[in-house]
Amino acid sequence: MKIEKTEEYIAVHGDFKVLSSAPYNGGFVIAKTILNVNISADFKGDLFDFFDSFALKNDLDRTSTVGLMTAVEMKDAIIIEKGSVTAVITAGIANPSSRSAPEHKHGSTVNIILLIQKNLSRSAMANVIIIATEAKTAAFYDLDIHDEAGDIFTGDSTDSVVVACKTFRKSFIKNASQKTFRKSFIKNASQFTEAKEELFAGKATELGRTIYEVVREGVKDALFRHDHLRMDNLRPMLTRLEERGIYLEDMVSTALELYVPAEGEEVDRDVLKRRVEAAIKKESADVNVALLLAAALHADEREINKGRAGEAGRADAACIIADELIGIAIAEYIGGKRALFNFFYYDTKKPGILSQLGVFMDDAIGGLIAGCMSKLLADEDDS
Repeated sequence: MKIEKTEEYIAVHGDFKVLSSAPYNGGFVIAKTILNVNISADFKGDLFDFFDSFALKNDLDRTSTVGLMTAVEMKDAIIIEKGSVTAVITAGIANPSSRSAPEHKHGSTVNIILLIQKNLSRSAMANVIIIATEAKTAAFYDLDIHDEAGDIFTGDSTDSVVVACKTFRKSFIKNASQKTFRKSFIKNASQFTEAKEELFAGKATELGRTIYEVVREGVKDALFRHDHLRMDNLRPMLTRLEERGIYLEDMVSTALELYVPAEGEEVDRDVLKRRVEAAIKKESADVNVALLLAAALHADEREINKGRAGEAGRADAACIIADELIGIAIAEYIGGKRALFNFFYYDTKKPGILSQLGVFMDDAIGGLIAGCMSKLLADEDDS
């Protein structure tokens, strides 16, 4: 087996039996080359013509070539080897608001090529595709990647998985009379030189667990390399909010919508806007505020939106007060007791973006805004 990597493509050369969801020569095939080719994000050509031409140009047999395509540059590919498993992964994720849009059909593509140094049965190869898909989705969950509806992103229609095993030819053993017999006629199994066929490769097997681990970590590494996605303080809460359509500029304009200067007070709105923006950036980066905002996100996305809170949750009934408690906690943590009254003012009026958010997030963002505004005004009074 040989892995060839260029700026244009990654090619794996060898003798393989392959089961895949590849767009070019997918299904179960015997292959000599597995390709992952970089294309432009706005590619609109015929993929079969594309790969036929590519094979001709690169002196490849098109009937024994399995082809994938992606807008991800090959320099961002991840190659991981562990035990009998080698994974070649490219991954790119479009902005959440565009993941379902037809014009961005190449914007979110995860291609996974798994090279396995074992003789897997076809059913075991199917097991591997299932495991790889589960591991990919687990990586999205780890990175808190959502679609525009707020659901955990599970992949795109352009994603592909390729499972490739070395082809193991039947060996021949000569008896004392120099006659040659196929190994299938030899009674003593210990004399076989062909690798034993593996019938299972699910997560209950060591191979399955290895594949799951390699793909889960590999997809995360590939997304960090291409999209700089990570789950630590270098991917702040503001970024996670923006991925859900909650933008800083909208929070700032919402904060200023209810602001009324004192009588006779002259206020430079541009200066105030910059101060509010700086305050929201600073306070949302506080670990306690970020955790409370994350709790509100989880409550809306995993509980309210999925119906786990029942009709009361869907209707934001008066008996549901946990949302207000989170908003109050954020407001008071940032701005003290006076922020409590400011929170109720924003919660009652629901200006700007607050009227568009979910049961918990309107209160959480309202608490963030109220706390920041109260703290800013208190600092002005003290000065």
